Amino acid sequence: MKLAEVGQRAGLAMINGIARSVPHKLETVAFGDDSRQRLDWYRVKGAISDPDVPRPTVLFYYGGNWRSGKRADYRFLADTLMKLGCDVVIPDYRLYPDYRFSEIMTDAELALATILPVIPRGAPFFLMGHSAGAQLGALLTLDETRRAFSVKDGVDRISGFIGLAGPYDFYPFTEDDHWDLFAPEDHYRQSQPVNYVRAGAPPLYLLHGEKDNRVRRGHSKSLMEKQLAAGGQAEREVYEGLGHVDIILQFSRLHRRRSHVVRQVADFIARQSRASCASVL
Repeated sequence: MKLAEVGQRAGLAMINGIARSVPHKLETVAFGDDSRQRLDWYRVKGAISDPDVPRPTVLFYYGGNWRSGKRADYRFLADTLMKLGCDVVIPDYRLYPDYRFSEIMTDAELALATILPVIPRGAPFFLMGHSAGAQLGALLTLDETRRAFSVKDGVDRISGFIGLAGPYDFYPFTEDDHWDLFAPEDHYRQSQPVNYVRAGAPPLYLLHGEKDNRVRRGHSKSLMEKQLAAGGQAEREVYEGLGHVDIILQFSRLHRRRSHVVRQVADFIARQSRASCASVL
């Protein structure tokens, strides 16, 4: 294991270790036969549910260049979102180079198809992702043919999409292995969320760090502009001083109390849910 990877693992262990534990019920659900086709479902335990304003659920896809990551690493994010009053779902998915993007995307779809039918009708339901996970979530939000099951009687079950530092407009590819990851050639178009902008899509909330040198903030700008031009809804925030990893670390206990990212994500969820989010203090 490379030194940088050792440091990253240690950092994740630390921020997960200090996460303020919100009482919750954790259930692991299989959505396929592979060991990576599993999701963790965090539900706020003992929360008083208002039948007129059901508690939101957030389905979060993590990043890792489609080749790394595991759901247990993001307990800190689940803890903060639960602190805001949300239930949280975090799936794993199969990874490159053992699997190409078509299989990875299938896992993202399967996780959604598994959890959404058991969420009460009318309850706010959000897709959220960081980096490569934001690309997965954006594709699912915009391309309704991937999730026809979620549109009933003309009503889309997805309340909105929250994208953190996502790659949305990156063809032609600049990384050599992406030509293989997204192969065959006639599938390349399917990897680009900007190719699926449409007027009837759920609202997009696209967040990027000003100092992101991994996924440039022009990606979120491009998707926002094209979605608005198509007649859809999209907002964008750029955060001074934040890099690619910094934006997801805003959800750790170390940062969330003073984080503009967390505050504005909470506001977006509240606006789309027509409810108030709790404090994260």
